[in-house]
Amino acid sequence: MWYSKLNFYDKQQSLTEKDSIKFEWKKMLPDEFYLPKELLELLEFSNGGGIINGDREFGYFSLAEIETFYNEYQFPIYVPLFLPIAFNGGGIFYAYDFRNPININIVAVSSGDLDYESSIIIGKTLNEVLNKTNNIEDELYHSPKIPINNSLIKLTQLRIQLKEVNENKSKMNTKEYLLTKRKLEKEIKEFNKEI
Repeated sequence: MWYSKLNFYDKQQSLTEKDSIKFEWKKMLPDEFYLPKELLELLEFSNGGGIINGDREFGYFSLAEIETFYNEYQFPIYVPLFLPIAFNGGGIFYAYDFRNPININIVAVSSGDLDYESSIIIGKTLNEVLNKTNNIEDELYHSPKIPINNSLIKLTQLRIQLKEVNENKSKMNTKEYLLTKRKLEKEIKEFNKEI
């Protein structure tokens, strides 16, 4: 496997197919998110753990922790299209950037400055990212930043609102539910044309 030559300083129990089916990791995450094959392979080897290569530290999250970190650090408010997967040990997140879900990147972003403009692309694959030996902070604070796509951010926010409306359908009267749902679907359709 791609991770076989990496130096694990922490290894957890393997994620099984039964565990991943039983755990609904996506119930509070945007529909655009998915777990890339490379991350699933890593979780199947060790469901959370730590890797070190020179000054590069990668304390990656278990399947359950991914959603926890996404919500507790308020990614939905500040960077809704970033999926956090690890910490560097110094407060810097490794995250998948789903602003273009067909061509995702891995980014670094500070937990104290969650903002698209404050993040940087550090690679396309985990293998590429984890074979570097420098401290991720060196890249984050000395590299050009990623430009923002406000349309994608707004589109994600609208999809989250639609998901919440559908989940709260039983608490709304039928007319209110249908009007709100149609309004959000219309806005989503308009934003999809722009992107």
